[in-house]
Order: sequence, then C-alpha cells, then structure tokens
Amino acid sequence: MSTHTIISFRPQNVVRQLEWHFDSKVAVTVLPILLIFTFLAWGYLTQASAVTTTTYQIDGMRLELDQLRNQNAELVLEIAQLESLSRVENRARNLGFAPTTQVEYIQVETYPALDGDDIAPYRGSERARGNVDTYSPQTQTDSWWVGVLDDVVAWVDKK
Repeated sequence: MSTHTIISFRPQNVVRQLEWHFDSKVAVTVLPILLIFTFLAWGYLTQASAVTTTTYQIDGMRLELDQLRNQNAELVLEIAQLESLSRVENRARNLGFAPTTQVEYIQVETYPALDGDDIAPYRGSERARGNVDTYSPQTQTDSWWVGVLDDVVAWVDKK
C-alpha cells in the first residue's frame, strides 16, 4: 500500500498544514523587532510630516514675497506718475499757484546782505554765467552768528 499525500494549495489547507507555535521564545524575539520597526516608522513619518509642513510654509512665504514685490512695483509706478512734472504743475495751478514774473528779495537787517553783483548769478535768466562761488555763506554766516551772540551777551549783561 502506497500512500500518496495530496497537497492542496487552497489557503485554508495551507494554513492548516503550517505549524504555528507562538510561544515565549518567539514573543521575546518578534516583539522587540516589531517595536523597533514601529518606532523607526513613527520617526520617519514625523520627520516627513515636519518637512512637508515647512515646505508649505516656505511656499506660502514665497508667494507672499512675490505679492509684496508686485505691490511695491505698483507703488513705485504710482509714485513716478504722481511726481511727473506736468502733473505737479497742473496740481499747483489747480491750487491757485502760478509761475512768478517778478521776484522780490527781502533784506533782514542783522543778516549780511549780498551786493547786486553777488546776487546776479542766482537770478532766473542770468543764472551762473560767471563764477558762482564768489559768495561764501560760511564766513559771512559765522560773522553774523558772532554778532548775534555778542548781542545776546550784551543783553544779558544789562540785566
């Protein structure tokens, strides 16, 4: 009599044929490996999540930076349009200003006056034909300031 075993590869038969023993030796070996794998997977997923969150934040900040740059460019364009000479002239005329035809100089008694020849380079149509540096405000202002200080000292001494 010969015995032939027929092996069936159906899942329920295959599982029945395998011998599973889950004892303490298997548990001591498998559970630490399973825990290590679980912690490694958790650490990887945590880092991947943090990287993804940071990437989204960076993308949002780049988008905001681009929007701010666009707004800045629009404001620069608006400033350039508002500062155009023709617009400023029109605005001045609307406010009641007009180009002057006659300039009058007011002389302050205690301030050093310029001679007529010294003023000529600064007048509108006769502007800067010769040497403009004939007037040195530093030396005249210094002497004027010294005079003002002397007047203040004399006033204080009277009291």
